[in-house]
Amino acid sequence: LECLDWLKLFSTTQKNRIIDNLRVQSYSTREVIARMGEPAASWIGVIDGLLKINAVSGRGHAIMLGAVGAGAWVGEGTVIKNDPRRYSLTALRPCSAVHVSRSLFMWMLDESIHFNRYIIDHLNERTGQFISMLEVARTSSPVGRVAGSIVNLFNPLLNPNAKISLRITQEELGELAGLSRSSTNQAVKFLSQSGLLRTQYGGIEVIDFENLSLFFTSDDQRTDIN
Repeated sequence: LECLDWLKLFSTTQKNRIIDNLRVQSYSTREVIARMGEPAASWIGVIDGLLKINAVSGRGHAIMLGAVGAGAWVGEGTVIKNDPRRYSLTALRPCSAVHVSRSLFMWMLDESIHFNRYIIDHLNERTGQFISMLEVARTSSPVGRVAGSIVNLFNPLLNPNAKISLRITQEELGELAGLSRSSTNQAVKFLSQSGLLRTQYGGIEVIDFENLSLFFTSDDQRTDIN
């Protein structure tokens, strides 16, 4: 129940109803959890693992909108509007997710004003993240794209379980940044040499989050890493 941080907003009776109607499912690497264009049948939370949020533009170009890690939730906007999903969710590694059906989700909104406020905050943060990732996508510098992708994994509301030491491979980071593995490796090396992060087995450790968060919008992102 660690990813159900909002459960405390409900009474004991309400909690029991919610828990009894959750659906938990496991997914393998690169398996699609939710597909763009399909009905938004559930609100999705990540128990463990890492999902990427991606879409396809009208011109057929892939657009990376972010990632969700353990403890994070995604899809509330399309569930509320009862629209087809405007992006896909794909597992970057084996993961488990919990699904809250649309009918249960709408009942939860009706039952708790505090949950409504939680969802409003979540929607605002998610919109900001999508805008930020679009800025990352427009950045030509591999260093800026990697820096922006890392920063977006540390939003305290959208990824509440994120730690300074982030378990993510450079291959996964490259997928989020839309870069080849070699370009990602060079960018990570540059950020490490700049004192912003440290590589470790199976992940990275952020040393200077404040400057890293400013990096992909600054002139420094155009630094030649070759």
